[in-house]
Amino acid sequence: MKIIHISDLHFGMHNPLIIEPFFESLAILKPDIIIISGDLTQRARHEQYQLLQIFLKRLPAPFLIVPGNHDIPLYNAFSRLLNPFKRYKHYISPQLDASFYNDEVNILGVNSVTPYKIKDGTLAPQTLDRIKNHFSSTSGQLNILFFHHNLNYFSGMHHPLNNAEEFINYLKDSPIHMVCTGHLHYATLKLISKNQAGSCAILHAGSLCCLRSKDKLNSFYLIDSNNLKCTINWQVFNTTSFSTYQTHSLDLTI
Repeated sequence: MKIIHISDLHFGMHNPLIIEPFFESLAILKPDIIIISGDLTQRARHEQYQLLQIFLKRLPAPFLIVPGNHDIPLYNAFSRLLNPFKRYKHYISPQLDASFYNDEVNILGVNSVTPYKIKDGTLAPQTLDRIKNHFSSTSGQLNILFFHHNLNYFSGMHHPLNNAEEFINYLKDSPIHMVCTGHLHYATLKLISKNQAGSCAILHAGSLCCLRSKDKLNSFYLIDSNNLKCTINWQVFNTTSFSTYQTHSLDLTI
C-alpha cells in the first residue's frame, strides 16, 4: 500500500512553483491514501484556506488531515482562545481528528495544537485516551498515528511536544508502528526500540512547499508498506520536479 505523508504547506507563504510538480509526482506514484500533518496555512486567513481547498480538491487519493499551530488565528486573541478552530472547521472539517482502516493499515490523526501556546503543542489527556482506545485491538495491520508537533528534540529547532517523553514511553509498549509528524520543516527518520519486540518509526516530514525550510529543502515521504515491512522514500524538490533523495527499508517487527 502506498501512503504519501506531507506537512507544513503554509499556503500564504508557499512557493507556487512546487504545486504542479507535486501533482505530477502523485500521478506517477499513484498513492492509495495521503496523510497531511498540519500547518496548512500561514495565518489561518480566509484566502489561505481557500487556496488550500483548491489544493485538496485536486488530490487524486483519499486524504486524512489534522491542523497545525499556524491553522488558528495568531493576532486575534479573542478568536484564538474562544473559537480557535472556527475557520479550520468551516473550510476543512468539523472534526479535528481523522482515521482510516482497512486490511493493511490502521491510521489515526489527532490534534496536538494548544491554542494558548503560540508554537508548542501537547497531546491532551482526552487525546491520549483516544489514541489508546483506537489502537487497543489490532489485527496485524500497520498502525500509523499522525499529528503536527515533533516528538524528538533537535538543537536550534522547535521544542518537541510538552509531553513527548511520556508519550515515547507509551510508544515502547504500544501497538503503534509509525508516528508521522511535521512542524520542524526538517525531514528526519528515527526508530524507537520497543520493550518487547519490534520498533516504531518516527517520521518528521519536511515542508512540502513553504518558502522557509530549516533543511533548505521542500519534500515529502512516500511510505510503501507490505505489512510491517516498509520502504520509506524521501522525495525532494529540485528546481522543477520531485525525485527520490534517500530510501530506507524498515522491518518494524525487529
